Amino acid sequence: MPGKLKGRRIVVTGAASGMGLSIARLFAEEGSGLALLDRNEAGVRALAGELGAAGYACDVADRSAVDTVVAKAGEALGGIDGVINAAGILVTKLFDDLEPESWDQMIAVNLTGPYNIVRAALPMLRAATRATIVNIASVSALMPMAGTAGYSASKAGLAMFTKCLGLDLGPSIRANTICPGVIKTEMTRYLWENPEHVARATERVALKRLGVPEDVARAALFFSTEESGFTTGTEFPVDGGFSWR
Repeated sequence: MPGKLKGRRIVVTGAASGMGLSIARLFAEEGSGLALLDRNEAGVRALAGELGAAGYACDVADRSAVDTVVAKAGEALGGIDGVINAAGILVTKLFDDLEPESWDQMIAVNLTGPYNIVRAALPMLRAATRATIVNIASVSALMPMAGTAGYSASKAGLAMFTKCLGLDLGPSIRANTICPGVIKTEMTRYLWENPEHVARATERVALKRLGVPEDVARAALFFSTEESGFTTGTEFPVDGGFSWR
């Protein structure tokens, strides 16, 4: 039985770990051609070898590098008709302690990075019959939490950027945002390795568990197929019922 993404050509950023890694593996299982990007050169090349994909070391905040790598990815795949922006960084500090360098870095990676990727891929996305963009934001884009001024601003900006993409690029290109809650990745290890933090976090979630990267990967698959063909410009929480409580 053909996979849901058979014949697709999709770029995944942040692919060497966490949600990006799970997305890459699921998309490979579903038959997509893949170009995988990550700052971790050894990690992304190892995953690319495992999945039979193209792998590139790339900092999404470096516009020149993105332009070069996305052009190579398009050549390797014979075009690009999908993008998953999963690369992201998190610094949690109350505003009094939030250094300008941390602010700048989160804006550069979490917001400008997706802009750089989409901008570089746009001619190829436009050339496709139908194309999809999925940006991984956060529930921090939807609700304020202490110590996340820079992170929340970058992710809220990403959600609005995605809405604008839906308007500007439709009807042939759809763009949607996934807003994960606490997902068990390296970025949140400080939380889920602490039993007290886990108990407090799960108590606030209707489903009474933390998320896993596969939860986000399945949502990314939905937004990358025609199963979501009449949906664009939306924010979709994958948070176990946290943001609406």
